[in-house]
Amino acid sequence: MFGLKKIIRSVVFKRLVIISAAVFFCVPDVSAQLHTKVYLSPRLKIGWTFFSGFNYGFDLTIGLFTLKNENPEINVCISPQYMMVNYKGNVHTLISFNAVIESDYYRLNLGVGKAVTKWGFHNRNSNNALGYNIGVAFSTESEHTPWIEGNVFALHNGYWEFYGRPYYMSSSVFFRPASPYVVYETQ
Repeated sequence: MFGLKKIIRSVVFKRLVIISAAVFFCVPDVSAQLHTKVYLSPRLKIGWTFFSGFNYGFDLTIGLFTLKNENPEINVCISPQYMMVNYKGNVHTLISFNAVIESDYYRLNLGVGKAVTKWGFHNRNSNNALGYNIGVAFSTESEHTPWIEGNVFALHNGYWEFYGRPYYMSSSVFFRPASPYVVYETQ
C-alpha cells in the first residue's frame, strides 16, 4: 500500500490529473453528450518487450461514461494494469493506473505507475522506479479480431540500473470480451 500512496502524492500523478481535467472540460458541450455506462472488461495480454523478452499481464478496464457523438461510441475509462516482463532471467513487474479513451476500433491510455524487480538471495530485496505509461491499441469491428497494442513505460528518472534503458517498449495482443459486464447504465 505504501507504493500506491507514493504514486498518488507524486508530482507526476498530480500533473496527470490536472491535464485530464483540462482535456475533459475543454470538450465542447460535454453535458449534452454524456451517457452514463459503468462496465467491467477484463483482458489478458501477451506480447514482446523489445530488448527484453516476453511480457504477459492483466488489465481491468472500468468504463465510467460514454460520449454519444456518432457510431462508434467513445468510452471514457480507468484501467489498472499489471504486466510482467522477462529480462535476463529475472521478472520485472510493471504496475500502472491509466486513464483510457476507447471505441470499437482504437484505445488510447495514459497513466502513471511503477516498475518493481526483486533480486538477491531468494529474491528478498526489491527495487522500484516510478514512470509514465502510454499505450495505443487498434482493432477491426469484428469481435474475433485481436487488439494489437503498442505500449511505452517511460521511467521518471530516465535510467534504472536494473534495466539499463530509460523505457520499456512493448507490443501486446489481447482479445476484447464479446460484451463487457455492464454494472450500471442510464437511458
